[in-house]
Amino acid sequence: MSAEGPAVQGDRPASAWGELRRDGVIWLAYAFAARHLIGLVVPGLLVFLPLGLIAVSTLVVIVNVDGPAAVVNGGFELIGSPGTPLLVWSATVLVASVAGQMVVLPATVLLATGRLAGKNVSLSGAIRAAARRWPAMLALVLVGTVVIGVDTAAGFGLLAWTGAQVTAIAVMAFLILFSLPCLLAVPGVVLKRRSAGSALALAYRLTFDAPWATAFTLAFGVVIFPALAQQAVNVATSGTPIVRIGASWVLAVVAVPLQATVIARLFLHRLAIAGMTSEFKEIVESLPASTPRPARPVPVLAALLLPTLLYGAAVLVNPLGWLEVSETVVTEGGSRDPSSDAYERPKPTLDWPDLRALYAGQGGHMVMVMDDSREAKLLTCADSTCARARLSWAEPPDVDGEQTVASARLTDGRLAVTTWAVEEHYRWVYDENWRARLGLLLCDATACVPAPGGRTLAEVTWGGRNKVVALAARPGGGLLVAQLHGLSKKDKDADKEALSLTTCDDPDCAHPRTREVAKVPVNTYTGGGRDLIAGVDPDDRPVALRLDHDSGAIHVVSCDDPACARAHVEQPVGDDPSGYLFDRRSRPRAAMAIRADGRPLIAYKDPADGTIKLLDCRTRACAQADTATLAAAGERHAGLAMVLDRAGRALVAFQDLDRDQIVIATCTGTRCTRTPVTTIRRKGGYGLAMALDGRGRPVLAWVDFGAGDDWDLVVTTPLTLR
Repeated sequence: MSAEGPAVQGDRPASAWGELRRDGVIWLAYAFAARHLIGLVVPGLLVFLPLGLIAVSTLVVIVNVDGPAAVVNGGFELIGSPGTPLLVWSATVLVASVAGQMVVLPATVLLATGRLAGKNVSLSGAIRAAARRWPAMLALVLVGTVVIGVDTAAGFGLLAWTGAQVTAIAVMAFLILFSLPCLLAVPGVVLKRRSAGSALALAYRLTFDAPWATAFTLAFGVVIFPALAQQAVNVATSGTPIVRIGASWVLAVVAVPLQATVIARLFLHRLAIAGMTSEFKEIVESLPASTPRPARPVPVLAALLLPTLLYGAAVLVNPLGWLEVSETVVTEGGSRDPSSDAYERPKPTLDWPDLRALYAGQGGHMVMVMDDSREAKLLTCADSTCARARLSWAEPPDVDGEQTVASARLTDGRLAVTTWAVEEHYRWVYDENWRARLGLLLCDATACVPAPGGRTLAEVTWGGRNKVVALAARPGGGLLVAQLHGLSKKDKDADKEALSLTTCDDPDCAHPRTREVAKVPVNTYTGGGRDLIAGVDPDDRPVALRLDHDSGAIHVVSCDDPACARAHVEQPVGDDPSGYLFDRRSRPRAAMAIRADGRPLIAYKDPADGTIKLLDCRTRACAQADTATLAAAGERHAGLAMVLDRAGRALVAFQDLDRDQIVIATCTGTRCTRTPVTTIRRKGGYGLAMALDGRGRPVLAWVDFGAGDDWDLVVTTPLTLR
């Protein structure tokens, strides 16, 4: 036996022996695997294709039982947090995938070794040889799991001990790199038929004189480059779920030959560098030989494309009738430029508490009113998907920014928005001379302007500035303005506040007529403009809902005529004896819509037990109502929005925090059907608004809030809600 090469019959192994001594293992291995890809990818297809089809079929059955699921942006998605059946399914699929990889990887290493050594290897023989070595492969998997767990625990332990994040990451990376030569135990198990312990010892003995070169070769060739390729595919196909799923499947199957060839070539390269010709000869002679066969690319390509074709057909046909949803992440969290001068108006930016109202449908545009602690803004979208959005200031600079705005869509499609104007000097100065005047802005899809000829509708001082305002459009094109304000200290009803209604015959409100119509208990906490809701029935008669944030009580004020010469006050929801709730997501919520016959529909969150309920008022005054429970007691819910669809059904949207879902309850009278429509990916609990688009479909705008700047503004449109 010569030191120049193994004494193997024929010269192909001898020339391969010299080739294996070349450096550049990763690139040589990748190029070699690409040339022989059709043959090397077959073990993965034979194992993972049936496994994937069985797993998907089982998932469909489980989802129909445990669900729900939807077709979101052209791709199947589970909605909400998974239940126990789905967790069991996930664990089973993971175990089955690892078991399959315990056969596929060593079988592919065998095939790659044969081709690298210039010998034809039997496909069936390689799979059988790999399957017979499963006890040793299982031991390697267990050892690898323990090693990775120990490396990760060491890094996090160091982080908890020292708080030095960079140092902890560096230590963790070093330990993982030091552990990567364990991958070279796979050839030792399947090629040399060693036990797991003996194969690991051989792997570290072969790499003893080049530990870092070996570690980095395995890190980049087996882990990093395939992961980067997968990430690049995800980014490139982010807007096309069918293509993304298909490309991810193809890449996952193709990555195995690349990884196996890197492992096989590096193992043989270390043998060649060490001059271990006898071991190489033993490996070549032990390979399951086969007669040369021509490559059959057509069946292989068909198998690679089959899952994509099946998935695409299932999405297009949707044979199970799953809900179809369009969803867009409009913008991610951001903060204002801290370098901006306090007196120089910066460009408008968004923050997570901003969402106030949503309007859609007319002209194909969608508008969100955004307001929190500065001037109000408009986020205008070209359509209900909101793929393109434009953010602009709604209010001028000289306003009381701490007062949230109220808004309403007028019959001509424009928006009416309230604004509290102050003199420029008093934007930053508060004294006994401070005054704010209530006026109106009229907004189209591009900008807001003061109502021409509009008059001041109210004026407050600093001490009495907590006024609550609500708007509603009148059928004839006018406007209704509802206001809550404190009573005089001399008034005998000092524990109450007054509700006044201002009626305007046109959007400009040039000739307002104001009348005090009712007194309701004082609300010491104002819910950011959400504790007063104004409405007008088809006969132009005003209706107002007052939500008491102190007690959870709801008062309904209804008028007998458009001028509200006579008003009725009813309390369909009583006081909550538990008192004030401090958790922002637990505070009472309410929404109101007016039926075509003038009767109100009221959705509210009962603070006593956390249930979401719908009141179907039997009369306009809502002295009596039928009740439907939309969400059970003992569950965590947040957000509330309601619209009437074209069929007159009530659509009530809320966030189910326990299941990480946003749910729309569709109610005909008090018969309601709940449909989860999207997943809350963070913790949720903030910001939810709903409107109907131009085709009568509900559109949801909501804030997927985590913490700090970890939030998204999301628009979700259920396309096939029944």
